[in-house]
Amino acid sequence: MEGFIGIAVAGITALLGAYMIVTGDCRLLHGYHYATTPESERPRLARETGAWMVVLAVAIALMIPSALPDWATVVGVVLLVAGIAGTLVTIARHNGGLVTSASGSGLVGLGPRASMAVCVAVGALLSLMGVIPGAHMIVTGDVSLLHGYHYANVALADVPALATGEGLAMVGLGASALIFMIGIGGQSALRPASRWAKVLMVAGGVLFAASIVAMLLLIVHFNGSLMGA
Repeated sequence: MEGFIGIAVAGITALLGAYMIVTGDCRLLHGYHYATTPESERPRLARETGAWMVVLAVAIALMIPSALPDWATVVGVVLLVAGIAGTLVTIARHNGGLVTSASGSGLVGLGPRASMAVCVAVGALLSLMGVIPGAHMIVTGDVSLLHGYHYANVALADVPALATGEGLAMVGLGASALIFMIGIGGQSALRPASRWAKVLMVAGGVLFAASIVAMLLLIVHFNGSLMGA
C-alpha cells in the first residue's frame, strides 16, 4: 500500500510538472508565487518550475522503501532537496520573492506587520513538528519514532546515541522551518526584499538540507544501512 501511494504521488507530480512544461501555464502555482512576475517571464517560470516538479517526482519514486535498494533512497533524498531548492530559487528569481502581492507589499490582502505575524506563526507551528519529536528522542533515548528498518540492526548500546543524534537533527529541521518562514515574512512584508530576509531564507534552506543529511548518515553509521533487514 505504501508503495502504491508513493507511485501515485510521484505520477501526479510528474504529470503536473509535464503540463507546466508543455503549456507554459504557471497558474498551478499559488498566485503569490507569480503575482509580480512580468507576463513575458511567466511561461519561463512555468516551464522551469515544471521541470523541478519532475525532479521531485523522481525523488518521491526513488524513496519508496519497499521497492528499491538503499542507494535509491539516498539519491531520492538528494533529488528531493535539490528539487525543493530549485523550485524556490526559480520562483524567487522570476517573481522577485517567494511570496509577493501585486499591490507591492505584504501577503495577499495583508499589511507588512500582519504578513510577518502570519509567517512567524506558520513557521512556529511547522517547527513544532520537528522540535517536539526531536526533543522526545533526546530526552527518552527512544528511537521508535523512526521506521523500524532504520534501527533494526542497531546495537542496543548504541540506541541512545542514535536517538540523541536523530533528535538533534529533527530539532534542526524544526528550526529550519521557523528561520525560513521568518525570512519569507521579511521578504513579503518589505519591497524590495531586505538582505536579512534573504539571508534567513538561505540559512533555513541550508539547515534543512544539513539536518536531512545528518539523519541519513547517522542511520547508516549505526544501522549499517538505511533499510536494515
